[in-house]
Amino acid sequence: MTTHKVQVDGVDIDYTDTGAGSTILFVHGVYVTGALWTDVVTELGPGFRCIAPTWPLGAHSTPTDGADLGAEATARRIVHFTDILDLTNVTVVANDTGGGLVLASLGDPTLETSRITRLVLTNCDSYEHFPPGSFAQIVKLCRFSAAVGGGIMRLLATGPGQRFFLKNVSKHPPNSNRQREIFGAFANSAAARRDAVTLTASLDPALTLRAAAAIEAFDRPVTLAWGIEDQLFPLDHARRLRDAFPHSTLIEISDSSAFVMLDAPGALADAIRNG
Repeated sequence: MTTHKVQVDGVDIDYTDTGAGSTILFVHGVYVTGALWTDVVTELGPGFRCIAPTWPLGAHSTPTDGADLGAEATARRIVHFTDILDLTNVTVVANDTGGGLVLASLGDPTLETSRITRLVLTNCDSYEHFPPGSFAQIVKLCRFSAAVGGGIMRLLATGPGQRFFLKNVSKHPPNSNRQREIFGAFANSAAARRDAVTLTASLDPALTLRAAAAIEAFDRPVTLAWGIEDQLFPLDHARRLRDAFPHSTLIEISDSSAFVMLDAPGALADAIRNG
């Protein structure tokens, strides 16, 4: 699969671009790469144009050279990516921190989001849950000390740390080859992990709370494809979003935790295709 590169707001972003048809842009969360979506892209087949960037969220392999990597800047970068590639009629599929960033972009008055014509949100941050409660202590430690935060990232980047992470977000963790693809530079790059600390320290519920009015005014379709066996982002979070978005559908996905794209890629592809 060919990897492309584009510079967005001072950061080179690697992305894959496969298939032809309606455009789907994928947004992952912290410490993982765009390879997280590979199984879903395969399930969707060649009839969709699937664009899967590795956003600068801690597993990116490209240098960032002092660019702003805070959550607010990253949310803007998602929208600017669609502008630079001149994408139209885009379905944005987002998960975990990525969903929170997409919501934050809706609440940013400096952004024009009309290129986005549909959202598909899987288990993700929203409202006061940015980050989710069980992750909040890591955010505090990264704010307190970059060195302490770096130590936490090093632990998470080890083999046992990766397995611990995946156990908390998926019911059916991937094999070791897929695991290496998913964690990318987070596993072997101190520079990527330093960027991960910066991004983690910047996570702030003010960014997602300010999107509340924009959510209620969002006049395009939204599909909430939610793994129902998730402690990080329980189903009540999805129901709250369903009730707030004017044109939304909630699809409950069984035998799946937060990483629906790993646990139930076929069901998620169906939700993207038909939801």
